[in-house]
Amino acid sequence: MSNPLWEFSLQQYGKPDVAEACLEAQDRFAANVNLLLYAAWLTCQGLELDAGQWRSLESELQPWHQQVVVPLRELRRRWRQVPAAAGLRQQLKVLELEAEQEQQRQIWGWHQRARAQDAGPAGLRRQLEQLLSAAADDSERSRLLQRLTVLLLA
Repeated sequence: MSNPLWEFSLQQYGKPDVAEACLEAQDRFAANVNLLLYAAWLTCQGLELDAGQWRSLESELQPWHQQVVVPLRELRRRWRQVPAAAGLRQQLKVLELEAEQEQQRQIWGWHQRARAQDAGPAGLRRQLEQLLSAAADDSERSRLLQRLTVLLLA
């Protein structure tokens, strides 16, 4: 697969600390890593989505994410404790990456139909706030939002 979002995502995810911060957002705040990367890509393009557009996109992605991506990830993680399943875990990792690529294809298709607006000041932070669920520890959420904003714009 090749589109500007996928290429950007691969580049960003490979930077120091980005994967760790994205996975923390995923595990602690139920964030979809592909949407975090999409928000960063939009910002780099000088664009942003409003809250209604984010809800629309999340709704469109939800079936694939919940029925394919999440179960593959959960199974791969559970099998960490099963040494004999190391080869199968590796195959699951490949399938999970393919599922993530499909989700990025879906995001790209949605993006081509959507009308993103020009980004204002603090556009990435505002978009990330919409993608990280609120939690009891708001200071941790704020810390992670700041970290992601810096890392994804570096």
